[in-house]
Order: sequence, then C-alpha cells, then structure tokens
Amino acid sequence: MKGTVILACDVYDANTPEFSQEWESEESIQKMEQTILDLGYDVAVLSNPTEITSVLSNIPLDERRNWIVWNLVEGYQSPNREAYIPALCEYLAVPHTGSSAAVQTLTLDKYKTKLFLRSFGIPTADSWLVEDKNETPQGNFPLFVKPNGEGSSLGINEKNLIQNIAEWRNVLPALVEKFHSVIAESYLSGRELTIAVFGNKGEYTTTAPAFVDYPGSVYSDLVKSKENFVESLDFTVPKDLSESLITYALKIASLLGSSGYIRIDFKLEKDLPYLLEVNATPGFSSVYSTLPLLWEKSGKTYSELLSYVLDLGFQEYKHHHRYQYAKDKNL
Repeated sequence: MKGTVILACDVYDANTPEFSQEWESEESIQKMEQTILDLGYDVAVLSNPTEITSVLSNIPLDERRNWIVWNLVEGYQSPNREAYIPALCEYLAVPHTGSSAAVQTLTLDKYKTKLFLRSFGIPTADSWLVEDKNETPQGNFPLFVKPNGEGSSLGINEKNLIQNIAEWRNVLPALVEKFHSVIAESYLSGRELTIAVFGNKGEYTTTAPAFVDYPGSVYSDLVKSKENFVESLDFTVPKDLSESLITYALKIASLLGSSGYIRIDFKLEKDLPYLLEVNATPGFSSVYSTLPLLWEKSGKTYSELLSYVLDLGFQEYKHHHRYQYAKDKNL
C-alpha cells in the first residue's frame, strides 16, 4: 500500500442544523473512497471530531509522513471552520490536502479576501461589511447582500438582489440575525464564471475557465443544493476573457499562497470580470461538485484528479516550512 488516506468529512445527517449545507453525501464519499482504494491506498472515513483527533494523535510518529488527511470538513458558524483540519495536521506533523489554515481562514471571509486582493489590482465590486441590522446602505442600488462567511450559496436567493431602501430594510435584518456578518456589494449583472487552480506555491496551473449557467438570475441555495444540482458549465469563453481569467487566477493563487487546489468565481459587468470569491475547500464530489467537471474538461479522469491532489499534499508536507515546528517537536 502507498499509505493511508483519511477522508475527514461531514456526512449528511438529518439532524444537521438547517443553516448548514457543508456536508457530503454518502454516495460521494463512497465514490471517493473506492477511487482512492483503487489507487493503492488504505482509506478510513472519519466524520466525528473526537474520532479524527484521536486517530491522528495516535499515529506513530515515524509513520505520520505516510498518512494524509483529505480535508472535506467545513463545519458551520465558526470563522475558523475551514481551518480545523489544516491546523490540526500541521500541529501534529501529518500531511493534508489543500491549503494551510491561514489561507482557509482568509478566503472564508469574503470581505477581507476582496480587500486584500483588490490592493494588488484584482478587480472586485465595491463592497462593505454589515454587522448591524439597522445599518443604512453605503452604496447605490442595485446592491447584492449575502453572508460573508458561508459557501454553497447558503442564505442566497432572489431577494438578495436589492433594488431600493424598502427591500434593504426588509431583507437585511434577517440575514444579519442569522449569519451575523453580511457583505453588501454593487450588483454585477453579467454571467458568472469559474476556474480552478492546481499546484503548490511556484508551480500553479489552471483549468480552462467556464461560464456557470443556472436557472433564474441568482445563483441561489436552491440551485447549489446537493439535492438539486442543476447548474451547467459552458466552456465557450472568448479567448481574451479566458486569458484574463487565467492571469487573474494565477496571480490570486500566488498572492494567497494556496496549496493543492482552489476554485475562483468571477462575474461580468460590461464584459469585464470581477472577483466574486475564492473557495479553498471546494467540493470533490463526482455527483454535484464543479471542480471535477473543470478538471475532466482537459480529458483527465476523476481518478487522476484524486491521485494528483494526494501527490500535491505529500509534496507540500515534504517541502513547506510550515510543517517544520511539528517535525522538530516530533523527532
């Protein structure tokens, strides 16, 4: 066997709080598990925090380099939730897939990510953070409001497109009450696009970008829902636009220092692309996730995708200085 892969995930549970969609279906996890087994690894699927931490801490020190945690845990509510697994693995000197805790925490915060990347010339819509349900709008209508720290289009529907002060007062309080932190931004009226970046610092490559098509005018939680995955990808992106998106995506990955993979979403306004968000923990489901579709457009298989991601995780562990403290402490 090549080693052991732990699929750390939140498998769907009917008792999951209704505001969370950050889970994986059993079908998707079973497909990932079998694909990784076929690659020659042992696989363990773990979804309980106590179980995950116990297993990792009990791996013999001299064997930890042969284990790797596939980070699918996204949790809910905490601003640190996508960093749980990377921080734990780094502290225990266990390899993991994807980016560091620092990258995960930053990119989960849409507003801070936009502020940071905009300072380096990445185009973004004008935006501000709202944490008071009685706040008045700072920009001109139309505006778009959404949770600042959620994925899977959670909390987004047609009502989030705000045309006037009456709609603002009707929609904003409930969003702030439920999600605590809301980002408000100038509405971008054009088509949405997505692109993935693979690789570790200094060795990034991108997929071809694609338009994301979906019913209606808003990419809502009904569209993004794992029970009703109805989006489609259109790869007929004009050459000039494609080149711009690839340039922006590579620059974003480098500025963030991402590892393994990220998916970046843009939206057009007057045919120019503006950054929507960076997703450092994108889904890998062969059933309902966008990133595998971007990968497979190049003619490569789902199995090759998972193999490549695992290789990148082991490479990061061998060469990145962020693991050095844990390695020294665990000698």
